[in-house]
Amino acid sequence: LVFRAAASKTMTRPDYSALAGFVSLDDLTHTGNGGNPQLKPIVSTNLDLALEWYFAPRGLLSVGYYNMDLKDYVNFSNESRQYKDMQASETSGQEVYSTYLVSVPSNKGAKVSGFEFNYIQPIGDNFGVSANYTYADGHSSGGGPLAGASKNTWNAAAYFENANFNARVSYTYRSSFYAGVSRTDSFYQEGVGNLAASLGYSLNDHLSFTFDAMNLNNPKLSYTTTIDGLGRLPHATYINGRQFYLTARYKFF
Repeated sequence: LVFRAAASKTMTRPDYSALAGFVSLDDLTHTGNGGNPQLKPIVSTNLDLALEWYFAPRGLLSVGYYNMDLKDYVNFSNESRQYKDMQASETSGQEVYSTYLVSVPSNKGAKVSGFEFNYIQPIGDNFGVSANYTYADGHSSGGGPLAGASKNTWNAAAYFENANFNARVSYTYRSSFYAGVSRTDSFYQEGVGNLAASLGYSLNDHLSFTFDAMNLNNPKLSYTTTIDGLGRLPHATYINGRQFYLTARYKFF
């Protein structure tokens, strides 16, 4: 039985895509989107607590609590900015500046806290099952949604492994989450599950093969847009298809 406690403070650079300086504008609707080169690094103050019970060789049952206090978290927002209206300027023959509602990443305060549960059960010498669940309560300053934060995430898997061969099949699910701003409206990715499998074989100390299969259930990624007074409306749908990877590795030493 092991109890762990950790406190830390970390700093992370924003994604390069968020730091890009470009802005795309629509002169008809006076809206736009782009990056923000003025973003500050993300500073997070973290507290982690965990209680772990190793009840058998390769067996584990654990529960954990985490809390993250985020300063300058990169979220999305709409800002009113003055830009030259190219269409109006061309029509009037003189420079015309208009106010555009621009969707850009911005720094905001945020908090995330929640619980984690993990269970690994060996079956005999080579088989086993595992499951984990994470609950995340995240929000930005002012109570707004936090980009990329699913409230519920869980995974279940079954596996076999010995000295030369290993196989695993797993299913992962995450609930809906705030994905950003599109045309000045907030949009969300709806909950989705993914079925995956992997095989691995070591021929000797130097040569090994792996086969990975992703999206075996051919999941559909659905996005909805939140519009005041109308609720969530369909925004986009993507089906990326099943993916398969075959890899060979050779070690000289």
